[in-house]
Amino acid sequence: MDIIKTIRNNKLIYYSIDELADDLSIIYGESKSKMKEEIVSLIHSGDLFLNDKGKVSISADHGYFKARMIVNKKGYGFAQVDGYNDFFIPAFNINGAFDGDDCLVEITAKKGDDNIEGRVVKILKRNTTKVVGTYIVGKSKNVVFPDDEKLPQIRIFKNDAGKAKNNDKVWVELDMDSIDSKIVRGVILEVLGQANTPKAEQLSIIRAHNLIEHFDEKTLNNARNIKQVVDKKDFKNRQDYTEHKVITIDGEDARDFDDALSIVKNDKGGYNLYVHIADVSNYVDEGSALDKEAFKRGTSVYFPNQVIPMLPKELSNGICSLNEGVNRLVLTVEMQLDNQFNLLSSRICEGVINSSHRMTYTEVMKLLENDEFLKEKYSDVYEDILLYRAISNKQKQIRLARGEIRMNIPEPFILENEAGEIVSIEKRVQDEAHEIIESLMIMANECVAKKFYDLNIPFVYRVHEKPDSEKVKRLSTLLLNMGINNKLEEDGDNPMAYQKIIEKIFNTPKETTLTKFILRSMMKARYSPTCLGHFGLASEFYCHFTSPIRRYPDLQIHRIIKNYLHGVPIEDLKLKYGEIVERASEQSSTTEKNAQEAERDVDDYKKAVYMTKFIGDTFVGTISGVQEYGIFVELENGVEGLVRSEGLPLDEYIYDDLSLSLKGKSHHFTIGDEVKVVVANTNVQLRQVDFDLDGVKTSGAHVIKNEDNKKLKKSKKTKNFSTKSTKKRRKR
Repeated sequence: MDIIKTIRNNKLIYYSIDELADDLSIIYGESKSKMKEEIVSLIHSGDLFLNDKGKVSISADHGYFKARMIVNKKGYGFAQVDGYNDFFIPAFNINGAFDGDDCLVEITAKKGDDNIEGRVVKILKRNTTKVVGTYIVGKSKNVVFPDDEKLPQIRIFKNDAGKAKNNDKVWVELDMDSIDSKIVRGVILEVLGQANTPKAEQLSIIRAHNLIEHFDEKTLNNARNIKQVVDKKDFKNRQDYTEHKVITIDGEDARDFDDALSIVKNDKGGYNLYVHIADVSNYVDEGSALDKEAFKRGTSVYFPNQVIPMLPKELSNGICSLNEGVNRLVLTVEMQLDNQFNLLSSRICEGVINSSHRMTYTEVMKLLENDEFLKEKYSDVYEDILLYRAISNKQKQIRLARGEIRMNIPEPFILENEAGEIVSIEKRVQDEAHEIIESLMIMANECVAKKFYDLNIPFVYRVHEKPDSEKVKRLSTLLLNMGINNKLEEDGDNPMAYQKIIEKIFNTPKETTLTKFILRSMMKARYSPTCLGHFGLASEFYCHFTSPIRRYPDLQIHRIIKNYLHGVPIEDLKLKYGEIVERASEQSSTTEKNAQEAERDVDDYKKAVYMTKFIGDTFVGTISGVQEYGIFVELENGVEGLVRSEGLPLDEYIYDDLSLSLKGKSHHFTIGDEVKVVVANTNVQLRQVDFDLDGVKTSGAHVIKNEDNKKLKKSKKTKNFSTKSTKKRRKR
């Protein structure tokens, strides 16, 4: 039933809920109570509007739009409205909305499609119900100052404080009845520890992202009841690969192993390559406590000193981990290759393996460099390693020829000692050993995705859509302003155009910085029940099949695959999994984004802690971002900080947001430039680092104009005047 259309067509406007329910019950032949439920639901969702006199009307007919709010700590915000550029909402029109709230908004002024101002009419849903902050005991009142500066301070009455002491980090539940008043009240749920201590700060980030560290007893009991050995009866109806020379290759600090390799020369002169993936679905029954918990978590979350796993250790480190020297159940993709390592065909089957070696990337890299000791240690698989490299190189050539966008952006690695102290932060680049595993996993993922696309069976795909045309245009202009010719405006939907740009900037001083801007111009990869291809890989069919211990989409498609292998009719699979893959795709995309943000927050915190001991020291860095309020500089170790505009040499600057530069009469700062900076300050709680330019004293206020974007203060680019790292700033 389309109630909105019915109301509009029958002009049932400005009726009370009772009156409207009476008329709709006659039209639809439903009970009045059912129609009242439908009406109230549409009011809560924002499709219908209930005015102060209790009369119902259609929200859209009033010019009201449903929106998600982005609120700045200075009080103003932006409303994200489907089909429109974001509405700028001045502070006086926020009307109590918090960052992340779902609201109804209306347009109050419009000067072109890029300059829309609005007002919050109604808050539909408060999406912030729990808050992390610092508890401060005052003379007249006790309050919590939220870590999120965009939220108001929270009043804590004595009976609601629990055991919290002054300057404790706490987790607070908001009193939703008080939230629309001038005083927002809260109840302290948990004391996390004293503010500015590593344990409390990391726990604060975990709570702020609603991550779950521990498993409930029902889930744990489910896991404990799973046997921890694979015996002979488990081999039934499975391919026996236990005689294969199976290896796993992971990092030194890896805690679980869900992918393994083996290879055999076949009688046609080519090779059979096997990618073995842990058969987690054999142990996690659909609808079980384990399954529900894995769905809720969606992914494992990795911090430098802690993992929050998707599955309990009995599975993630136990029976599902492809540990050396023990039998393990797997789903295997067997790929037939010719003698030039071209893929001829593939099949998927259930199997059993026994890993011969648990190898590390470091060892494999040394093997590839002819380390004699390791060649002897791994003499039984050394030739296999060389074959894996040859297959990887062949596949990289194939992907490059079809347009794969290969970005080699070094990632900061935070090394801590056993006491939790940060020893060093350094950038790490993926070496050839990593590339081999990545390449072979891509092959397996593509084979699986194509097979189930061709079968037209519901599936969860990993998709990366073509870039937004406006972002492509902006990137093209930025590159041209930096003297880099490109054809993005004509060919921006072709990954080959990006590949050519990356080739042009390869090994130049601006390579890393520009590569990051290229990456940010693209869409975010996500999960989808529809096969939309993967732009970055230039792949028509792609999924995530290879990590079911730590990713729910992989686990879900393993179930679908096994149902198909067991002979369940395709029509039955469509009925069973059609809705499930939609829910799994949406949930997994959401949890992945949340996990990534939490990981970055912890990294930013640890970077700020680490840089505290270098206050006053000088470093060489690269300008990684430019805004009207200053320049962001990234050091060689990946730490990023802000040089505020008042700390630049005295000049009158023009901010050019098309070339991302600050241009003065005597000075010019743009992305990719090398500068010397002094660590001026760190704010550990806000996870911020401030730099000064070496040799430049604070020069006072500057007149900074923007010649290319007169509406800057109403644009999304300035909605978060933060000194956090650009990774954090750019996350939406």
